[in-house]
Amino acid sequence: MDKQGKRTWFQALSFLPALAYWWLESSQPLHIALGVGMGLGVLEAIAEKIFTGKVHTLSRLNLGLMVLLGGLALWEDEGVWFKLQPTFTGTVCGSYLSWRIWRGRPLLAEAMHEMGQTLPIPASEMAYWALWGTTAQWAFWKTGGQYLSFGLFMAAELWVMRRRINRRSV
Repeated sequence: MDKQGKRTWFQALSFLPALAYWWLESSQPLHIALGVGMGLGVLEAIAEKIFTGKVHTLSRLNLGLMVLLGGLALWEDEGVWFKLQPTFTGTVCGSYLSWRIWRGRPLLAEAMHEMGQTLPIPASEMAYWALWGTTAQWAFWKTGGQYLSFGLFMAAELWVMRRRINRRSV
């Protein structure tokens, strides 16, 4: 399998923990859904190591949050903690990307090259779906919604960069 084929397959694999949690939460006790979701997150990190040769920093952050918040969800017997993982990841990533734009060194191209996939959706959006939406809505935004949000982020970053270029040329 060529490198592009491995990356495409791996990107599809990254959706498994959220989709499995969504399906299991509706049909099994919470502790089973959480256990499978966290287990698939660990397997995702192992697969990333096998297929890409390393586990990226963002993946390590996601895995750590998934295990920490999954453990808290088990302890509290409340699945919303597990679903808040993308909120915390989005907050960290959004803050870092905003800081890079503010410093005049946008990270969009660099991040896309490094991750080989889309950027996470805004944290406030993931918090909304985790707290007040259904698990099916949360799973959609955690998976396919990333691509929609990436398009919005890219448009916003291009707008900011264009404004800066226009200011310099006047």
